[in-house]
Amino acid sequence: MASSLFKFDQRPRVFKSIYHEIIVIILVCMAQFLSQAGVTMSLSTMNIMLNSFQVTDKTIQVWFMGGYSLSVGTFILFSGKLGDLFGLKKIFIVGWIWVSLWSLITGISYYSKSIIFFIICRAFQGVGYALLLPCGMGILGHIYPNGKRKNLAFGCIGANGPIGAMVGAFMAAVVGQTWWWPWEFYLITILSIILLIGSIFFIPHLSNDEINGEITIKNVWQKLDIFGALTGIIGLILLNFIWNQGPVAGWGKAYIIVVLIISILLIVSFFIIELNFSTHPLLPRSIFNIKVGLILACISFGWGSFGIWQYYYWNIILNLRLYTAIEGGLTYTPFLVMGTIAAITVSFIIIHTKPSYIISFATTCFMVGCIMLSVMPVEQSYFRISMGQMFILCWGMDLSFPAASIILSDILPQHHQGMAGSLVTTMVNYSVSLFLGISSCVEIEIFKHNQDQLGSYRAGLYFGIGVAAIGVICSFVLIFLTKDDLNGNEDLVEEVEHKHEEIEVRNYEINDESDEKEEIR
Repeated sequence: MASSLFKFDQRPRVFKSIYHEIIVIILVCMAQFLSQAGVTMSLSTMNIMLNSFQVTDKTIQVWFMGGYSLSVGTFILFSGKLGDLFGLKKIFIVGWIWVSLWSLITGISYYSKSIIFFIICRAFQGVGYALLLPCGMGILGHIYPNGKRKNLAFGCIGANGPIGAMVGAFMAAVVGQTWWWPWEFYLITILSIILLIGSIFFIPHLSNDEINGEITIKNVWQKLDIFGALTGIIGLILLNFIWNQGPVAGWGKAYIIVVLIISILLIVSFFIIELNFSTHPLLPRSIFNIKVGLILACISFGWGSFGIWQYYYWNIILNLRLYTAIEGGLTYTPFLVMGTIAAITVSFIIIHTKPSYIISFATTCFMVGCIMLSVMPVEQSYFRISMGQMFILCWGMDLSFPAASIILSDILPQHHQGMAGSLVTTMVNYSVSLFLGISSCVEIEIFKHNQDQLGSYRAGLYFGIGVAAIGVICSFVLIFLTKDDLNGNEDLVEEVEHKHEEIEVRNYEINDESDEKEEIR
């Protein structure tokens, strides 16, 4: 049993040696590492940054995390399509160039003395990770066939979530508290340039079957689904903007209501276009089934609640417990240890356990973490509830992300591997930003009534508990629907493959009809 557990598949031929394989995995893992570090580095030093910009209204700090996650989550679906279309390696390299440039500009934004410009720079920095994450996961999904070796590679990506969160928080705290916070972003710039060079030389060239023939403006416009992409991206950005800006500006403002209505209309239009009019939709229609939908819903609600937990955890320890930035960064140490163990573990247990069980356990961990923080006394020692919740939440992060990524990578065809990487990452990042905006609305409204800072933080956490509970319910429904599945996600794969074959046949017939019409003309 033990020997079979650690017996891996043969190394893919694209790798020249085991060292080449390790380097490629590290390059992809660093995208996940820096993406999560980008979230926590603005949390551990948020008071330092507010003071440097001489801002007293702390309600704007929700944009430090929300704006960054918004850009990552919104642009990531489109960037996955770019990778499938133009080549995963090319877009991966462009991603590192983008991150390098905007990390540098974000550091320079200190001289503008404008907190708004800093937030905008952070949002543009997130676009770079939106290019990197799906393409990086797509590269591994393209290289590795289904099996233990692929599961371990995806587990390594998942492990870099909590590692990046801890290192990012602590590194930023040390630099911001003892030196000068712009250097947080200058260091990211230097590291990104190194990773850019490594990606150019070590990432293998992969075949690209999405565009057949010459790449022209016409077929690029069609295959990228530009009209649908613009409708969806603008709608998602406006919806998220309203939930983050509404509590800050006030819900009575006319532009808030107008933009909210416009965002809803755009999102509805996006789905109408994708399902009825688009010849090359951003989301392959073959994935539109209830099981895949429930998996993505669990990821959305689970990670949305975790984003709420992170935001209020840092507010409590910095503003109420009065920890320094470095002390706060050190409290994330359990994520570094247990998160790594959890992420590597999922690559083995997913072979022998139904994915629905893994995701259900993960969503439960997210909910328990929010509950523990909502009842944590301010004066209590860190080594009780504060530390305990870390050991639970790391399982939520590192079971859900790799499990969902592996499932979707397995069920989608080779030319949609960039899309497989983008689906999970989209749900993670956009949900973090959206639900954080709604929870901050709850917090601000409660504070207006009782002027109790701890009580308002807990009100936001209660909303997070409710969000996580919905994810748990979705996971129970998923377990019920997959109760007759005998071999993990094999039935799900067969169902999606059957739908994909039907759509391919339909598209083939449509293309034949178009060719006949052209001949007649």
